[in-house]
Amino acid sequence: MSVRHVVGTLHKRVLKQMLLRLQLHEFLKNELPVIAGYVGLDLSPLSEGGYQLKIYAKNPGIVIGPKGRRARELIRKIAERFKLENVRINVEEVKDASLNAQLLAEEIARAILRGVSIRRVAYSVMNKVMQEGALGVEIRIKGKLQKRRAKKYRFAKGMLIHSGDPAYKYVDVGRASILVKTGVIGVRVTIVKPIAKLPDRIAVKSLEEVGGDIEKFKQLVEEEAKKAFITLEEVRGEAEILEEGEE
Repeated sequence: MSVRHVVGTLHKRVLKQMLLRLQLHEFLKNELPVIAGYVGLDLSPLSEGGYQLKIYAKNPGIVIGPKGRRARELIRKIAERFKLENVRINVEEVKDASLNAQLLAEEIARAILRGVSIRRVAYSVMNKVMQEGALGVEIRIKGKLQKRRAKKYRFAKGMLIHSGDPAYKYVDVGRASILVKTGVIGVRVTIVKPIAKLPDRIAVKSLEEVGGDIEKFKQLVEEEAKKAFITLEEVRGEAEILEEGEE
C-alpha cells in the first residue's frame, strides 16, 4: 500500500468525521429544547466501532431527561438518521456559563427574535460579562434588521485580542443566527477570558507581598556563595602549606 493511498484514505476519513460532527451539531440544535442551553459537542470514534458523543450544555439534566429517557431517544434518532450502529452519549455541564460566548450569542439572538431592542440587549450582555471578570467583550450583529437594507452593529468594551497565540488560548467566540421576516440576522460574540496572561503585561508585586521571598532569596544566595567561594582563612592556610613544601 503506497503512502499516497494511506494519506488519501486518512484525509477522507477526517473529512467524513468533520461533516458528521457538523450534521450532528445542527441536529442537536433543533432537537434539544432551548432551556437545555446546548453549546456544542465533541465527536470521537470508538475502538469497537461507532462514535462517542460528548454534549456540552448549560443544563445537562434537560439533555438527559427523566431516567435518561431523552438521552435514549437521542441515541435512537441519531442511529436511524445517520446510519450509525453504536452511539454513546456523555453530557457535560458548561463551566462558567455566564462567560460562554456561544450561550450568550444564542441569548442575544432569541432576544432579538422576541423584539427586544438591539442596543438594550447588547449593552446588558456586555455589562454582565465584564462584571464576571472578563478582560474584554465584543458583540457584532448584522443582517436585514430593517425592511430595505442590511445593517451592521458593533459593541465593544474592555481589551480585545485579535491574533497570535493569546487569541487562540484566551478568546472564546460564539455565533448564532435567526430567521426573521426581513431575512437572516447573524450574531457574533467574542470574549477575552479573565485568565488571559498577555506577554506584554508584567505584574509587579509590592514589597509587602514579596517581603518573605526576599529573605529566602538572601539566605539562598549566602548558602550558594559559601559553596562556590573559598574563605580567606582557607586561602591563607593553603598558601602556608605551599610555602612549607617549597622549603
